[in-house]
Order: sequence, then structure tokens, then C-alpha cells
Amino acid sequence: MEFDLDKLAGELSTRMGSQIGSVVGDLVQEKLHDMGLTDVDRKHGMFPGVAGADDQGPPVLTPAQRAKAFLRSAILHSEPGDDVVRKALSEGTDSAGGYLVPAEYRAELIRRVPELSELFPHVRRVPVISDSGQYPKLGTDVSITWGRAENAALTATDPVFTNLAWTVRNMSAVTTLSRELVSDANPNIVETITQLFSEAVSAERDKMIAIGGGSGSSQPEGIYSAAGLSSVAVGGSLTYAKLVELKFTLKRKYHRNARWVLNSTNLQRITGITDDNGQPIFRDALVAGETPRILGKEYAVQDDLPDSAVFFGDLSQYFWFDREAMAIESTTTGGDTFLKHQVAVKVVERCDGKLALAEAFVKATGITG
Repeated sequence: MEFDLDKLAGELSTRMGSQIGSVVGDLVQEKLHDMGLTDVDRKHGMFPGVAGADDQGPPVLTPAQRAKAFLRSAILHSEPGDDVVRKALSEGTDSAGGYLVPAEYRAELIRRVPELSELFPHVRRVPVISDSGQYPKLGTDVSITWGRAENAALTATDPVFTNLAWTVRNMSAVTTLSRELVSDANPNIVETITQLFSEAVSAERDKMIAIGGGSGSSQPEGIYSAAGLSSVAVGGSLTYAKLVELKFTLKRKYHRNARWVLNSTNLQRITGITDDNGQPIFRDALVAGETPRILGKEYAVQDDLPDSAVFFGDLSQYFWFDREAMAIESTTTGGDTFLKHQVAVKVVERCDGKLALAEAFVKATGITG
């Protein structure tokens, strides 16, 4: 005789209801240990999905479906499939007290961070495998010689290489939620947390690229804190002539990818500046798909920059060294989360940032209005 396991599991779940724990508790606990389910993924029960996430994560199940599938796996020795799916079914067991954040949560966060950034998408990202190192860069280019006489020796020229030193820094953030909120909230709680972390990580990355902490700091080097940049002294209000001077002080070979980097105050000042023909130098997007421009070049806003400075240069010459990709973890037992009945979620990234070529940027200084 052949049993219909799905039907049997469904009947057990329906008929026994809340008595399942007392009747088969010992058997379930033993089976959980055998299947390696003592560290479970309860997040999939509380946060059953994120809108727009890919379809490769665990399925979103109703409580009845979850109970039926759990019984099938734990009692009837029939595997429902992927190990991640089995862990997602074990919502009622948490002997280790820990949570694993769903894969779709991390994927959504990583996807959204660059979307919220104005500087980070344009820098050069360099994966590294150690905590510090040297990245080779060109110090002096080769030179070309004219006027060699017939049968005369060619003039030797050698490029000079230097190193860009980097040291991994730790960037992190943590937030706590009451477990009542987690239990009572609809699935949009994941979207809320993702948005909070997306905004925080994006803002901090852009701040480090623009400002940084300077030499000897525990933070990456920013464009503002980098040494060796050419500068144009404004010594007063921004003018059309000074912005043109700033633009053409940058070597021409960096103009293709160059953009303005400034804060909102200076952007507002520039929108009121006109050229010698009375035409505004700020051009807003006129049709969908276009980007606003200043003197024909795109711009990025970073409001941690001071009002006294504006930059123009090639962000691809800023290197972001990735030692460890963004990691997301959560717990109900670490710190005070157990005593306060909370869930703590943290994000950690190990990285560094350096301006590789100072000549790839110029700055306007002494701006007062």
C-alpha cells in the first residue's frame, strides 16, 4: 500500500493543531538535531519576502503550509527539498537563539546602495585579499623626443612607478528592533530596515570619498583631505570666469570622465551664475534620460563638503579597496537583545579609499558666496 505523505502530513497538522508540540515534541527535537536545524532561519517566517527580490530564495508559505511541510520533513523522513527551505520551515525552534538574515535582504541592500550614491558608482573598485598593501601607479610618464640625427642613438625614456598604500578600515552600523514589532509588522519591515541601511551606508561611502579622514586617520582618504591637488583661489564669490578657470586647470586627458563635486550651497550659487552672453551655466535636464550639467559637465553633490570649496575631476582615479564585501548579521542573544527582547541587525564592511592621482582633480578654494 502506498501512502500519500502530503495528505497524511496535512491531516496531522489540521487535526492536532496546537497539540503537535506536546505529542511529538521529543521526536521533533531529535530530528531537528539530526538535520542540523538547531541554528534556524526564523527570519523567513517573520519576513517572508521582499518585493522585487529574485526567485531563488525560500518560498513564502502560509502557517498551515509551513506546518505541513515541517511535519513531512521532521516526522515522515521526507525532505521538502533545499536545506535552506527546511530551515525556513522551522520557525518554532530557536535553541541557539540566533537569526540568519535572508539572502534576498542582503541582495536588496547591495543593489540599492549604489542607487542612492552620487559618488561611489563612479569610483574604481579594487578587490583585495589582505589587510594592507601597495597598489602600483604611474609616477612619471614616458617622454617623446624629436630631432634625432641619422644614425644617432635614440634618447632613452623610462616611466617611473610609485605605490599607492592602502590599509583596510572597518565601517559598520547596527539597529535594534523590539521582537513585538518584528512579530506584529507586515513584511514591509524588511523594506524599512533595508532602506535605513541603504541610506546610511550610501551616505557614509560618499562622505568618505569626498571628505575622508586624512593621513593617519581610521577613515579612508577623501578628495578634500588628499594632498597635491592643483587649486584656483576664488577669494570671494563664485563667478563664471573662476569656474571656467577651474575647469581648464584640469589636464585635458581627465576631462572625458570629469564631473563637479560640490555641496548643495554651492550648487544653488551656481544656478544663478550666467556666462558672458547672459546664459545660465547650469543646464537642467530638459528631457527624460538627460542629466543636469554645469558648464557642460555632470555634477555630484556631497553636503559634508564645506561651502568654501568646489572640486572638478575624474572620480575613476579614486580607488575604493574592498577587503570584505558587505556582511549582514542579526541576533536575539548578543549584547542586551536577550534581556530587552529585541532583534539586532548589523552591517559591516572592510574597505579603504584613496585618491590615486592628485592631478586628476583640481579645487576652488576661498569661496565665500
